[in-house]
Amino acid sequence: MTTKTDEDGIDLDIKDAMEGYQRFRRKFDQDKAFYSRLATSGQKPKLLWIGCCDSRVVPSQIMSADPGELFEIRNIANCVPPSGADEDSVGAAIEYALGHLGIDDIVVCGHTGCGGIQALLEPIPPGQEAHLGRWVDYTRPAHDLVRAAGIEPQNQLMATIAAHIQFQLDNLMTYEIVRRGVEEGRVGLHGWLYDMESGEVVVYDRISGEWRELLAEAAE
Repeated sequence: MTTKTDEDGIDLDIKDAMEGYQRFRRKFDQDKAFYSRLATSGQKPKLLWIGCCDSRVVPSQIMSADPGELFEIRNIANCVPPSGADEDSVGAAIEYALGHLGIDDIVVCGHTGCGGIQALLEPIPPGQEAHLGRWVDYTRPAHDLVRAAGIEPQNQLMATIAAHIQFQLDNLMTYEIVRRGVEEGRVGLHGWLYDMESGEVVVYDRISGEWRELLAEAAE
């Protein structure tokens, strides 16, 4: 694939990024006092957001959140490897969020059309995509559950995305700092699912096992 450039030979994707940076700098200068407070007063985020790194799903946009309000972990398919798994980055961020930043709510947010979930439905080349193959294997429990339930093929992806979120909530409880916080009533766990076409967020009720629209949940 040939890199697209402008008449000056500048990569068009990098040029677009530079123009975006210019817009940010103008906004930064307009809100300098706000950004200065952020830089000097330390971060006090309200939520730990564990979401997919899909470029179409932007947590701060969905939540209309300002800088400093969300502490984010984003990876393929919003995975939370169980404590003790051979992967420390997610666990380290969880421990930092709860132990050092004082965050008391964790949101695991999946989304419709998740390619990370879908990846396990197709063969993954073991050589050239070994890291991807190992990572998306964290979605296998949800795939196995949906297959065992005999769900119709056309509904399997959506069902797997939803089931995967539920498994990640279970995985969070394998971390001592999370489990202790939940048992003591200091930490809340929330499973959310974002619909890219409608813009709607539904939440998982761990007691009833039902999914309900976020605003309807908040109104109760």
